[in-house]
Amino acid sequence: MSMTGDNKESNVEISNDISSDNIPPYEPADPLEVIQEASKQSTNTFFEPKREITKIFDVGRWHHSKAYKDFMDQLKRLNHSVKRLPTDCETVTISPNVQRVIDILFKLEDWINQFPPEHMELQRFGNKAFREWHGKLITDIDTLLMDILPESLHPAIIELKAYFLDSFGNSTRIDYGTGHEAAFLVFILCLYKLGYFLKDVDDKAVVVKLFRQYISLTRQLQVIYRMEPAGSKGVHALDDFCFVPFIFGSSQLLDNNLGLVPDSYIREDLPQEYADHDLFFEAIEYINTTKSGPFFEHSNQLWNISAVQTWEKVNSGLFKMYEAEVLKKFPVCQHFLFGSLFSIDKRNDAESPFKFTNAKPPQI
Repeated sequence: MSMTGDNKESNVEISNDISSDNIPPYEPADPLEVIQEASKQSTNTFFEPKREITKIFDVGRWHHSKAYKDFMDQLKRLNHSVKRLPTDCETVTISPNVQRVIDILFKLEDWINQFPPEHMELQRFGNKAFREWHGKLITDIDTLLMDILPESLHPAIIELKAYFLDSFGNSTRIDYGTGHEAAFLVFILCLYKLGYFLKDVDDKAVVVKLFRQYISLTRQLQVIYRMEPAGSKGVHALDDFCFVPFIFGSSQLLDNNLGLVPDSYIREDLPQEYADHDLFFEAIEYINTTKSGPFFEHSNQLWNISAVQTWEKVNSGLFKMYEAEVLKKFPVCQHFLFGSLFSIDKRNDAESPFKFTNAKPPQI
């Protein structure tokens, strides 16, 4: 729906449809359960992850799987961990294991200099030099992971690398989207399940240090190699490439003492000023620097959401929207890969997946 700056009020209802005061609940991890989970995963028979969602009816199977619950539980936990936490907070402790993964991302960033973009003349998207960058990642991935993991976890590399390789875009289409972003979150999930990251202990650093560095790298890849948005809805999408920074960022902004309200991010001066404060404003600043024209035209969905009254409502609404528009959409989830760590097996508390296939997602 296109709109002009004069009729924003008429679109408030669209944003409020995704809002509620109830932020997804989170329960702290039981230390004993964490140890038991890591012990169980260490004795797993690891195998190469594969696609399991090949037709629309498989979406229900995914929705009722162990993997889906694990993914959402992690998203809720990480979201909870950064409530009211500024990105530039100096008290966040980065464990050696989290730092090792961050260092890999810095190394991948350095590789960009080895594969400068080719001259594209009039071509808008898809610089072929990205395929060389990604090709080096494929060649070096085993070594990169073996260098940071203890030998006891080396058997898990066959699963870990599948998600890591899928985290930076498709080298054939030279595109990137929310499915690739989700793959990186699955990679993180697997590291937690292996006991390499520790729930609650590493969560803050995983979001404001590791995930932020990942998003920074993918944005560089998008700009330098002119990557095409994968499955973007154009002006009706929340963002061309990503979604999760808006979830975590809105959690960071809860009860902030800076006077920042949802309607603040559409002011031209504030996103740049507060880009280092939270992932939400940083994402808005990236949009402002890569798109031209009025904000309400190129980012209509975000413009509408700015009319929501509180960050609590924005945060809870974005969870609903993420499930409906990303995790439950066949064009996205058909590419998800499943192994022993991210299992398609039905979880014990799930109903028959076939009951889900006729359900309608929330209207945005």
